[in-house]
Amino acid sequence: MSAPKVRPTFEIASALSAGQVVARMKAGRGRVEGSVVATFIGETIELVPHPSIAHAWSPQLTLRLVEAEGGTLIRGRFAAHPHVWSLYLAVHVLGALGTIGAAVFGISQSIAGEVPWALWALPIAPVLALLVWAFAFVGQGLGFEQMYALRRFVEESLAAESGSSVAP
Repeated sequence: MSAPKVRPTFEIASALSAGQVVARMKAGRGRVEGSVVATFIGETIELVPHPSIAHAWSPQLTLRLVEAEGGTLIRGRFAAHPHVWSLYLAVHVLGALGTIGAAVFGISQSIAGEVPWALWALPIAPVLALLVWAFAFVGQGLGFEQMYALRRFVEESLAAESGSSVAP
């Protein structure tokens, strides 16, 4: 069993060409209209839940199509919406900068012969990082059904093909 990931990934080996995969995904949108919104950008496909059912914790599935010998390798990565992901990274950056600032200020206090009370802020950083990391998994739990629906959409779009293999 693999360790939990903030941005889970998977791979599907397909005997179809990248163009055929895109065509199947476009055709698949009609079967599940109203639940998946797909954006096609060259060899990349982005799938998100329809805005009518989307929440702050709704996932985004990015598929990268890589031409391989005998077909296409489809690399999928689940992630939070870019706004949520940016907030996630911003909190980590602020925590790191706050830690560095507290350490520098605390060391300066110590060098100046004062009580280094700023060093008491240092244990807050790992706690903050752990909480933010845990919130990523809470969001995955809340968006699990939508993650499953997006993955199912991909697999059903490719289902008519024979000889495909799925790797976690």
